[in-house]
Amino acid sequence: MIENKSTGSYYTPSILSDFLVKHIFDNYIQGNHLKILEPSCGDGQFVSSLFNCYELKDNTELSIDLIEISISELEKAKKLIPSKKSISSKIYHQDYLKFFLETENKYSLIIGNPPYIKKENLQEEQIQRSEAIHKKIRDYNSEVISNGRIKNIWPAFVEAAIMSLCESGILCFVIPAEILQVKYAKELRAMISNEFDRVEIFAFNELIFEGIQQDVIAFIGVKGIENVKEHGFSFYQVDVLEDLKEPRFTEKHSNIHRTTLDKWTNFILSDEQLNFIDELKSKYQPIKKYCKKAEVGIVSAANDYFILNDEDLVKNKLKSLKNIVLPILPKGYVVPNTANFSDNDFHLLKEDNKRVNFLHFPDNPKNKLGKKVNTYLDKGEDKKLHERYKMTRRTHWYHVPSVWEAEGLFVKRSHLYPKFFVNEANVLATDSFYRVMMKDGYNIKNLVFSFYNSLTFVLSELEGRYYGGGVLELTPNEFKNLSIPLANNITEEQFNILDQMLRDEEKIETILAYTNSILLDRIDVERLEEIRKKLVNRRLKKDELDKSIAEMIQIKEKKVSKEENFQVAVG
Repeated sequence: MIENKSTGSYYTPSILSDFLVKHIFDNYIQGNHLKILEPSCGDGQFVSSLFNCYELKDNTELSIDLIEISISELEKAKKLIPSKKSISSKIYHQDYLKFFLETENKYSLIIGNPPYIKKENLQEEQIQRSEAIHKKIRDYNSEVISNGRIKNIWPAFVEAAIMSLCESGILCFVIPAEILQVKYAKELRAMISNEFDRVEIFAFNELIFEGIQQDVIAFIGVKGIENVKEHGFSFYQVDVLEDLKEPRFTEKHSNIHRTTLDKWTNFILSDEQLNFIDELKSKYQPIKKYCKKAEVGIVSAANDYFILNDEDLVKNKLKSLKNIVLPILPKGYVVPNTANFSDNDFHLLKEDNKRVNFLHFPDNPKNKLGKKVNTYLDKGEDKKLHERYKMTRRTHWYHVPSVWEAEGLFVKRSHLYPKFFVNEANVLATDSFYRVMMKDGYNIKNLVFSFYNSLTFVLSELEGRYYGGGVLELTPNEFKNLSIPLANNITEEQFNILDQMLRDEEKIETILAYTNSILLDRIDVERLEEIRKKLVNRRLKKDELDKSIAEMIQIKEKKVSKEENFQVAVG
């Protein structure tokens, strides 16, 4: 597989491309005149599958256009097209988005694997073309009303391809699974529902692209074709890629009609299960009801520069500047499993030489900051930090804004389950956390304890989004809108039991059994746990989940071994 962040080249496995071509031709292709487009053909994997899996009838006329920005890859793809009178082909060495904006070609089948390039890796002309395509799609389909914030290049490929289909046409793309869940793809989901008579989505229980944590789905949209066996949506779950050789996959639920819990990732649950969760959700208030603030942590724009370990402080002669050096948590993974992050927890991070010292330079001119500070600031300017966009927006580039301590900290990204803890140590936190301050009359310990329950964890899976490798992420709004069965009378003993269970790396099922018994009285928690496990298994994928469990067991065994050795030593 070839990987390149600037071109977004992640090439499709032959098992998948063979399956998609065969599935489309067996079920949807009609007529003897086919015009096919591969808008980002790479080395020609879909071209290879097309001519290996499909035998042209004598009376079939086929034309195929191949587009690719790499001339060497384009030449490889071109050689895969058979030399037959019934086949005509054109190759274009250019960006598909430019090609679309300059032509009005229509196709009966558009198939391929669009590039995945984040905005920060896009060239300015690519951003402009993506914006121009989004403007055209607004005029083309009434479901699209936004100005379109460009996050990645692949949505522009989908929009352009939809507009390039014939009245009777088929679109088949391998695209990031985020189309099922992210907010910026919500209009795209609505447009797909509006444009196609038949939609099939294949999701996978393993990562398709070797070496990268990119979760993908295969999407097929069919419109205007007569005698299609089924209409509407079908979601399919594929355990392992090899299953497509048979083919073998499981049809799941179609929940696209929902107005609540409406992300397409929810296809794994039935309407009955989603209605059950909806009903429970409506009984409780969201987290924002109890918080006056739930905001993103500190954005330094250069953590490696502003956040140092103790050795770096000494090396740069900054350790003595107590008024400037403040305690901070840089990433969620440095925090131990806990409901209460204490002074001792922070001390252990310092002992381990973690980068937990934040340099909060005053909002004053350099000539008022002293020789030691100026020497360090000069190092930053040598690295051109002062020219970075976020720095240029500040009065003094080195003064980081919005620095305040929160009562509680929620970890933005998590693995086995979401994490939320009391900030007893009064440390600062980067934007890897959300900072929580309580409204008058509400206690942070009650909120943290109440967060650990099966319903809120289920809602975290449904309302958040997940990425390859099993990462769960919630935006600030998604976090604030999670319903929570707040208990205002949690005792110190109950809170400490939860904290100790987390520190002891108890299984989350054991922890939730304890908290559910206090928070979710007279609720079918077994049913909730069944739903939660199904969602977590889907997110982590089977191999990832087994690996995570093995790692937890290993950590526990090491801990027990250390304790036994200590007891022998002191005995």
